[in-house]
Amino acid sequence: MKLINFIIKSMCGFSILISFASCDDFLDRDPSDRITEEEVFQKIQTAEEYLNNAYTFLPDFQTCTEDLGGRYKLGGGTDEIGYQQTAGVTQTPYDFNNGNWNAAQFPMQRSWTDFYACIRRANVFMSNYDLIPDEVSTGGTSNRKQRLLGEAYGLRAFYYFQLFTMWGGVPIVDKPIDLGETTGTTLTRASASEIVDFILQDLETAASMLPANHDESQLGRFTQTIAKALASRLTLYYASQYWNPENDITKWQTAASTAKAAIDYAEQNGYRLADNYADIFSATVNPEVIWCKNSGGSECVWWNWYGFPLGYGGWYVDGPLQEMVDSYEMAATGEIPVLGYDENDNQIINLKSGYDPVHPFEGRDPRFYVSILYHGAQWQGRAVDVSPTGLDNINIGGVPRVNYFTRKYLWEQHNLTTGSGNSYRRFAIIRLAELYLNYAEALNEAEGPTAEVYNAVNKIRRRAQLLDLPANLTKDEMRNKIRQERRVELAFENHRFWDVRRWKIAEIVDNKKVHKITVNADGTYSYPVFQNRVFDKAKHYLFPIPQSEIDKNRNLVQNPGWN
Repeated sequence: MKLINFIIKSMCGFSILISFASCDDFLDRDPSDRITEEEVFQKIQTAEEYLNNAYTFLPDFQTCTEDLGGRYKLGGGTDEIGYQQTAGVTQTPYDFNNGNWNAAQFPMQRSWTDFYACIRRANVFMSNYDLIPDEVSTGGTSNRKQRLLGEAYGLRAFYYFQLFTMWGGVPIVDKPIDLGETTGTTLTRASASEIVDFILQDLETAASMLPANHDESQLGRFTQTIAKALASRLTLYYASQYWNPENDITKWQTAASTAKAAIDYAEQNGYRLADNYADIFSATVNPEVIWCKNSGGSECVWWNWYGFPLGYGGWYVDGPLQEMVDSYEMAATGEIPVLGYDENDNQIINLKSGYDPVHPFEGRDPRFYVSILYHGAQWQGRAVDVSPTGLDNINIGGVPRVNYFTRKYLWEQHNLTTGSGNSYRRFAIIRLAELYLNYAEALNEAEGPTAEVYNAVNKIRRRAQLLDLPANLTKDEMRNKIRQERRVELAFENHRFWDVRRWKIAEIVDNKKVHKITVNADGTYSYPVFQNRVFDKAKHYLFPIPQSEIDKNRNLVQNPGWN
């Protein structure tokens, strides 16, 4: 008789989480008790609660912004975010950007264990599916059981996608591995094409069993629309330069058609761009978000603690780099204001942009004001002040700070001092704007800057009240415009880190000096270096397989450069 424990065990080379959420029949059990799989799956309610734990490691505020619980802040690993290095304290993101990591100790290594844990949970659910009784309602047999099976396939696909982005080809485990089996210690890595095909098959299976969407009470659960959208993201990644160095156009065509199918299906089922960019991150429900993680209570409070300016009671752990600020174009001209920095860290200003270095925050892309808090911005009734004597420029222990704050997802009504104000938020994992950008990028690579490419990008720009893209762009020029649009539209949403890797430009943008802003005593601005970042193109595009896993299973071939 198989047993499910309330503890974490190492299972055949993969440390597998098999904890079970408390439910009606088990609330009074001691946490060390063990229950059989038959008990779990003899009721649809307990079977659903078992599967619910596979949603645990979806992306959220922490993975996009903060290094909590062993997870690495993706924005801080690229040219979006500057993570403050506390004097005398080792900080994972800071070490990551210095290149100071290896197979034995590196950011995100726990994700290998966590993601395989969720995959195992989905596999256990699938293997016991026939034990789950059908739920009969007054209208006949419910589709709840089939829906849950679709969710299991969708979640398994998602976690394999996450593993693929981090490590490339990984071992495919499509059934539970029990204690005592040797299978887990002899598994080999699948190729990149094999893992992509496996994920797409799981997504297709999931889509066939799931509804297009859910009502508000079920938001966050896998749907057919999510399956199609995730297939769009996967095929786009696989068509990109890192995985497609020969530039096989058929891969771009597949990515374009997959994105178009996802867009059409989403729009047919009521999804549309939100009327206002700010509404995406302030409203609890909006028509643009295809998949979200529900977050509230302590998680959102922590996010506010870490993100709020110092003078408002926040800890101010990180903030947008100057390079991220520079990426927001001037609204009147559509031009990027700053092209880079000279050897003395002076701005190289784009003279066509209309940028005024004396008033650097005026006239920018409206999304700038939604996403970033800057010196002089209004917040909770006063202006943010990072001048030398300002309330928000408290220098603790000589800690360098970028002097910007990530406004997106912060809840202005939340008072950190009194604890008042609703801080419940939903983190957007996939939204419709991403699908438009996926489609534009793939179609441009496959066919060049067609009218459909322009239309997809301009939909997003018009929502932001920006000028349409210039006419008659070349394919290369359009590529740059689409990349720029992704950087700004999807800022701080777990995209940039992966985009610069799949485009194979991380060796450029993440391998140089990055800058902060300083407000001088006379009110002028300067832009000193915040950090000299290191990206080794020979090995940093993929994470190393954790050394502990290599030690358990010598059939696992380490990623290039990490031996």
